[in-house]
Amino acid sequence: MEFVIDLLFQLVLNVPILRTIVFAIIPALLLLLYVRSKDRLEPESPQLIWSLVGLGAAAMALAFVLEMAGLFVLSKAVDPYSPIFPVLQMFLAVGLVEEGSKYLMLRLRTWKNPEFDCLFDGLVYAVAVSAGFALVENLLYLFRYGPSVVFMRAVVSIPGHICFSIFMGAWYSAAKKYEAWGDSERMRRSKALAIAVPAIAHGAFDLLAINLETPVWIVVFILFVVAMFIVSWRIMKKLSEKDAYYRYAGHEKEAE
Repeated sequence: MEFVIDLLFQLVLNVPILRTIVFAIIPALLLLLYVRSKDRLEPESPQLIWSLVGLGAAAMALAFVLEMAGLFVLSKAVDPYSPIFPVLQMFLAVGLVEEGSKYLMLRLRTWKNPEFDCLFDGLVYAVAVSAGFALVENLLYLFRYGPSVVFMRAVVSIPGHICFSIFMGAWYSAAKKYEAWGDSERMRRSKALAIAVPAIAHGAFDLLAINLETPVWIVVFILFVVAMFIVSWRIMKKLSEKDAYYRYAGHEKEAE
C-alpha cells in the first residue's frame, strides 16, 4: 500500500498538469478541514461532509446554467453598456444565483438531517458545499486560463467563497435555532438572510474585482477582502466557542 501511495505521489509531482490540478483542489479542501476542526462538540460524519462537497459541485453546474439564463434576460432588459448593467450582473446573475444554488443544496441535504443538532453544524455544512463549488470552479478556471490563475484564486477567490459560506452558515444555524424555539418568524427571516448576506458580499467582491484598473480601486478591493476575512473568522470563532446542542440552546432565549 505504501508503494502505491509513493508511486501516485511521484506521478503527481512529475506530471505538470496533475500537479497543477492537485494544487487547484487542495486550498478548498484544506480550508474545509480547518473549519471542520473547529466543530468541538460533535464532529459531522465524513459521509455527510463529502456528500455536501459533491452537492457543492452540483451547485456549480446549476449556477452555470442559471447564470447564462440570467445574463440573457438581463441583457434584454438592460443596456449591456449602461453603468448599471455590471452592478445587476454581479449582484443578481452571479452573487444571488451562485449563493442561492449553494443554499438550495445545503437546505435539501441537511435541514431535516438528524446530525444537524448543534449551532456550529450549519456553518460546517455551508463551508462543505462552498468548498465543492469552489473546487470545481477553480478547475474550470485552470483549464480555461491555464495554471497562472491557480495561485491568485487560491489566496483570494477560494477563501472568498469560504467567507460567503460562513455568512450563510451562521444565519442558517440561526434559522435552525429559531425553529427549535418555535419562532417561525425569526426562522424565516434568518433563512432569507442566509441567502441575502452572502449574495451581497459575493456581488460586492466580484464587482470590485472587475474594476481593478486604478490603484484606488485595488486598495478598496484589498481592504474589502481583508475586512471580509476578519469578520468571517470572528463569526466562526464565536460560533465555535458558543456551540451548543439545539435542544439546550433554547435556554439562552430569555437572556437575549
